[in-house]
Amino acid sequence: MPTSQPRKSRKRTREIREQSRAAGTRYTEAMRANDRTRAGGRQSPPPRLAPNLLLPLVQDALEGLYALDGLLLRLRMDMVLDHEGVLVGYRDSEGVPIPGAPVEDVFEAYWRVRDALPEGTEELVDRTEEYPPDILLLVGPDGGNVVHLTAVEVAEADLALLAAFADALDRAAGPRPGPEFEALTQALGELGRVPYYPWMPEGDEATVADWVRRALSPVLRSPFEGPRGADDHETLSGMLRYAEDLGWDTVTVDQDEEEAVERVMLNMVRAALPI
Repeated sequence: MPTSQPRKSRKRTREIREQSRAAGTRYTEAMRANDRTRAGGRQSPPPRLAPNLLLPLVQDALEGLYALDGLLLRLRMDMVLDHEGVLVGYRDSEGVPIPGAPVEDVFEAYWRVRDALPEGTEELVDRTEEYPPDILLLVGPDGGNVVHLTAVEVAEADLALLAAFADALDRAAGPRPGPEFEALTQALGELGRVPYYPWMPEGDEATVADWVRRALSPVLRSPFEGPRGADDHETLSGMLRYAEDLGWDTVTVDQDEEEAVERVMLNMVRAALPI
């Protein structure tokens, strides 16, 4: 784990921590007061960003999102099988018709959302990179890593299209999908019977549809739920805002802030995994 904060001195970190303890306030509150003092009483302006997704980069919760491209490819293109039924490639086709969510449009929206995530996120999820550069790392009061945190801006139209896609799959997997969903229902059944990739879902149509919704949950479902959700969002966004403004790549959180982060992470995992 990194033991230093390259763009913030150890002396200042210690100073802010002592102020926090003396005043009985959270670390981030003391940090803001320290910022105002250093700026002659003026509050530092927030960064010029308009992110609409605030995400702790929880590895288990994001794995499905990164695995979804294989399933979308199966819906976009016809599979080419050898004489033993083994997948050997794909050929271009018009894709499976999906009412309200054309698969080509969904595929493009999916990649735009994925590309909005900071560089290094995929490596973090794959566990090939433990400390991606330029992604804020939250460190607990005991010195242990808590989670990486980011905020990204994505088009609401792309999120709406991904939500319509998940809804269409739910409809196709339901008891009375209707004739317009017949091709999609058949495709979901084939996907569940012959997943071809180990990370794809295996089961009936409903299993596949549920897996897709869970895979999309980090970007479609807010993890800031429950009676403390609004406060937790303010806490995490405040940490990220001030870290970006001051050029920090790590922030040490206090116990209350760590609990807020853990609540959000748990909400993400519950939405993404069948637990």
